[in-house]
Amino acid sequence: MTNDNNFYGLLAEFEDPTALCKGAERVRDAGYKHWDCHSPFPVHGLDDCMGVKFTRLPWIVLTMGLIGLFSGIALQWWTNAVDYPYDISGKPVWSLPANIPVIFEVTVLFSAFTAFFAMWGINGLPRWYHPLLRKKSFAKATDDGFFISIEAKDPSFALERTGDFLNTIGAKRVEEVREADEPTNLPGNIKAKLWITAGVMLIPVGMVYQTWDSTTTEPRVHLVKDMDKQDRFRSQGETSMFADGRMSRPQIEGTVAEGQFFEDMSFVTGKDGGNYVTAMPASITVDEKFLAEGKKNFDIFCGLCHGANGAGNSKIHERAMMLAAQGEAIWVQPTDLTGVRIMDMADGQIFETISNGLNTMPAYAAQISTEERWAIIAYMRALQEEYGDAGPSADELAKMTPVERGDLVFNQQGCMACHTTNGTPLVGPTFKGYVGSDIKLTTGETVKGDLAYLTESLRDPLAKTREGSIPGAMVAYPNITDEQISDLFEYLSTLK
Repeated sequence: MTNDNNFYGLLAEFEDPTALCKGAERVRDAGYKHWDCHSPFPVHGLDDCMGVKFTRLPWIVLTMGLIGLFSGIALQWWTNAVDYPYDISGKPVWSLPANIPVIFEVTVLFSAFTAFFAMWGINGLPRWYHPLLRKKSFAKATDDGFFISIEAKDPSFALERTGDFLNTIGAKRVEEVREADEPTNLPGNIKAKLWITAGVMLIPVGMVYQTWDSTTTEPRVHLVKDMDKQDRFRSQGETSMFADGRMSRPQIEGTVAEGQFFEDMSFVTGKDGGNYVTAMPASITVDEKFLAEGKKNFDIFCGLCHGANGAGNSKIHERAMMLAAQGEAIWVQPTDLTGVRIMDMADGQIFETISNGLNTMPAYAAQISTEERWAIIAYMRALQEEYGDAGPSADELAKMTPVERGDLVFNQQGCMACHTTNGTPLVGPTFKGYVGSDIKLTTGETVKGDLAYLTESLRDPLAKTREGSIPGAMVAYPNITDEQISDLFEYLSTLK
């Protein structure tokens, strides 16, 4: 130790990393406490040569990480289970698995900040100045120089004796290092900039405080728009980019997706040319396994509305009818898949309906594979065999009056799902007094409820839409014959 307060210590330069390590061992064994090694790159084993003890930083980080972990748990438990319990579909207000992401993030946050700032504190940082930086030779510590510095405040330090000691352990040059005459505090211009920065950072804090208990109708400010305001096309949206004005682009004519080419196009379209196929494609074998697959997908995608037996009497229908009776909903009963209309429908038409959807029924082509759609149809046919009623035979129909046959058509085609016969409107208008009445259309025209209008309504419901009707609720009946329409008209004529 020296009495010269302006004297920092001695700086010794060594030839290479090997000499540096040997010198560090000698300094360590000599009992010096305030000294350090300086190298342009990490030297393997230098810590052991210096006698550096294992850092306490990991224990500090572990402690703060555990504090962060329990803070994350306590924060979410207090906010969700105590201060503001929020019932979400009957789920528990507090559940550890649901809160693990935030717990993990808070643990990492506490650990990372602790590792960063504790490292600074342990190493005495930030330090704006060091006496060794005044030595030009010390600049080699960033290139090819290897140094040992011993501070004058070390109890074992004596200028001459320590200098001789460094020479004897292999130092090729030993220099005296003195403190700087200029101030070592933070420069004034940097202080001013830091104060200005701190003041600017208080502005957003003040804005948050100002809006803490206030409400506004204005949208929030998006400093970083990212995906909130991205330009993108939406399904069924409009754009001026393409000539047809549509955002959704149709498939390019004449192309098929990779792996989606089929020689039998009836398998993927349900049509042979322009006509619906009336039976399963030749590539399909209907067996017990195929029907089981059809039942599985029918229960998943179809049974929710059409019911387990396909009669259109599911729990959803029951609930919707109850709401409709209370005036809280408008509901069209799902089609009875075991009725005559569906039994007479070609397999290809059913396949097209499942694929592309119809009215309120969505398209399922993207969710159900082609073969699975045919399996559903096969299972529907099995349900029709078990629960369906083909109705009277041709001979029995011939013996019935037109009114009786019309009553049968009314029930077989499912007209009662939307129309009543007692004067009470349902989804569609009542058929009581329909024949001969004046019917006002959405175009403002008025037509008579005659056979011609009934025929046109059944063939093309959108041709002349009745005022007050629900658009798209009425489906077309392409398979109904002119004779059946005539009989239905005779039946409706009796509803005075």
